[in-house]
Amino acid sequence: MASHNEVRTNHIRNQRKNQNARQAAMISGLSTIYRNQTTTHAIQTRQQTEPRIFLLDITLEDMNRMYSKIHGIIEKGRIRPKGMEVFFVTRKMEDLLWSDDAIYEIQQHNSANNSTTNVVERIPVDGPVSTVEISRECSNDPSLSMMCIPVVVDESYYRLNTQTTVVGRCISPNHIVTRHMKIVVKLHPKSLNSFVFIMNETETQVLDFYVTTENGIIEDSQQRSGSGSGSGDIITKQCKADIISFIDHFKLCS
Repeated sequence: MASHNEVRTNHIRNQRKNQNARQAAMISGLSTIYRNQTTTHAIQTRQQTEPRIFLLDITLEDMNRMYSKIHGIIEKGRIRPKGMEVFFVTRKMEDLLWSDDAIYEIQQHNSANNSTTNVVERIPVDGPVSTVEISRECSNDPSLSMMCIPVVVDESYYRLNTQTTVVGRCISPNHIVTRHMKIVVKLHPKSLNSFVFIMNETETQVLDFYVTTENGIIEDSQQRSGSGSGSGDIITKQCKADIISFIDHFKLCS
């Protein structure tokens, strides 16, 4: 069994050059302000879905008009020579079962030996919804030094009940099954922030679009209450930088 001192040491970040023990301890304590490691782990292990960030000034109709051009931009950036790629894209067909009393995710698992299907319940969990503004330099208009991009941060999510799959359980006969293609675009293979397009099954129509983040939402209540309305402080700097990069690459703001 580890001693009391050993347990405490495990929570202290290693000191850098010219950094005293107090500074190292304070920086380690601040890490939880910007990232909730428990939430990030739950998202990465598919125990819950990510928070979503919506671009307030771009409607679904706007995105459908622009999507063919955006798709071309993504493809050109994706197929560049290895090491020079701009975008990294993953695609997944998602099947959802909507009944009177629950929402289920139909998961297909294929292997060389067999194929299995699991039906996993999606449990909705309400979270805060905030409208914030992200500042961006405006190079197209010399008279404007900065422009503000309003976004809606929806921290609601689905918790995936992966411990218990629906086997032999009676699902209400009043249900429908929907299928859509989820296209996830990243600026780096290991990036925690993504631009997501939800397409219909034939990929001819955009059903929804948003940015997701695995650790870009501040979870500390004191920071949240002290940030002030509209300040944008609930989104980390890296997440905001990635949102601006997506907007610039896709030419979403003139």
